[in-house]
Amino acid sequence: MPLITLDNLSLSFSEKPILNEVSATILKGDKIALIGRNGEGKSTFMRVLAGEIEPDNGKLKVKNGIKISYLEQTPPENNDKNLFDIVAEGLGDIGMTLIQYQHLMADGELDQATKLQEKIDQLDAWQYLHKIETILQRFTLSPEAILSTLSGGWRRRVMLAKALIQEPNILLLDEPTNHMDITAILDLEKMLRDFHGTLVLISHDRSFVAGIVNKVFDLDRGNLNIFECGYQDYVKRKDNLLNSEELANQRFDKKLAQEEVWIRQGIKARRTRNEGRVRSLQEMRASFVNRRQKQGKVKIHSVAEDEKRASKLVFEVKKISYKINDLDLIKEFSMLILKGEKIGIIGGNGTGKSTFIKLLLDELQPDSGTIRRSKTIKLAYFDQMRENLEPNMKAMDFVSGGRERINIGGKSKHIIGYLRQFLFTGKQAMAPIRMFSGGEKNRLMLAKILSQPANLLVLDEPTNDLDVETLELLEEMLVDYTGTLILISHDRTFLNNVVGSTVVMDGDGIIEQYAGGYDDYLLQKQDTLNKKGKTKTKQTKQADDASKKKLTYKQQQELTTLPEKIEKAEIEIGEIQLKLSDPEFFQQDESQDALIRLSRLEADLERYYEKWSELE
Repeated sequence: MPLITLDNLSLSFSEKPILNEVSATILKGDKIALIGRNGEGKSTFMRVLAGEIEPDNGKLKVKNGIKISYLEQTPPENNDKNLFDIVAEGLGDIGMTLIQYQHLMADGELDQATKLQEKIDQLDAWQYLHKIETILQRFTLSPEAILSTLSGGWRRRVMLAKALIQEPNILLLDEPTNHMDITAILDLEKMLRDFHGTLVLISHDRSFVAGIVNKVFDLDRGNLNIFECGYQDYVKRKDNLLNSEELANQRFDKKLAQEEVWIRQGIKARRTRNEGRVRSLQEMRASFVNRRQKQGKVKIHSVAEDEKRASKLVFEVKKISYKINDLDLIKEFSMLILKGEKIGIIGGNGTGKSTFIKLLLDELQPDSGTIRRSKTIKLAYFDQMRENLEPNMKAMDFVSGGRERINIGGKSKHIIGYLRQFLFTGKQAMAPIRMFSGGEKNRLMLAKILSQPANLLVLDEPTNDLDVETLELLEEMLVDYTGTLILISHDRTFLNNVVGSTVVMDGDGIIEQYAGGYDDYLLQKQDTLNKKGKTKTKQTKQADDASKKKLTYKQQQELTTLPEKIEKAEIEIGEIQLKLSDPEFFQQDESQDALIRLSRLEADLERYYEKWSELE
């Protein structure tokens, strides 16, 4: 059943075609990925679907009675409303009535609140009050928290909750996973797979997209190609399309088409698996496994090995611990980082990823243990560059510092030639930065960082807002990078394709290092759990055989009350974690008490679950 029909839609901005006589149909049950290079107009196209922008020509037909929810790429910042009010606004008039009722009750104006109850009864709106509370809990959001105090990732969760509370027929999501940790991304992925409505999604996270969509809209220079398949099949079919286009481009006027031909050839080359890079990754991971087997779990390496590796050492971490009051962020962790290694760091928000980086870089000191550092470290840190973009500066001047040629790997390169490696045409290289999309700006910052003569590269979530083609380009460059790489990322495919080992921060100071990328970590973790499970099952069976007793009255009462205790603990943990997601919260005196309370709650929760399992 068609829900939205696009009939010869055209739209241009400053003579640039965004949509060129586009025709398409969005059907009930479609889960569509909207894919295209940065700057192609994906977000603009999404706003056309949402009815926020009128096309220049053509018709957009929406089926009567269809409800559309739209999550924008950039959530609002200067909004001082609490989260209950924001989510309730998604319900329209019913939501506004519930907001008014909540405020009257909070202000103690019971007479007016009682009068409003009659209106709520007439609207049959009490059920929506429960829905608001349920979805806030589902996203671990505190109803009293203020939106403007939250980080970008948490604001995105709030706006997603507002979009979903409407129970829309069509959900439009523009980069919903930005700034979310892997756990939150996996939860959202499951939620969208189970979503019964129609979905149109823009995302750079290939694993996320591949797990959800059944159709791909490919936006390319104003033209829309529709692929009736999942993401993996789309990649293969797109390759075939690019092959055909390459043959056709050879008949074009070379002078007019040369930059476009070059860009498309570069994409095609990256889409083909480079066996040399695959071998490089395999060797890197095998080297880590061999080194780990030699060093064992307790001691990193011997004095003799220390002398041999002195020239290769970047960081030697020996049994470091770091805590804030009673909350352990790192507990007796040891690792060795050698020159040329590529290490990924993953973990939930608040588990200490940034703290660990600061300890490595000598910005913080461990409570115990030691960190030995190479004296020859030359650092390039991606996060430091994000605020340094001057909107009126030319792209080429930002990267080169105004020079015509720059030194890359000991070779002199013209700045325009270097920027072509990052998919910028000559015209774009000379354009002011204000003309670029968010993804193009991120691509430009990466070009700046990778042009620096650094032997240690620290990238903090570099994949946000980047299109798939740029991600593949960045993967290629990082695998070829001869220095040491430390990468914080929530992009599972990106980690799989780049890093030789993965450091996992699980919270409570527990840190483990695994060979390979994200998928390798999951396999190794599952193997460990299987072994523990077999041991536990054997012990449980022995205990059951030894004594099978009925629960006493006191134990039955305890079993009855445990679910409520667990629920209360989980809700309070979610509320504290929400506060801790705001960096400014740590400047307040109450932050230390919150960390202590969180530690105690998590210990209580673990005890409740153990007791429940025992009694069950």
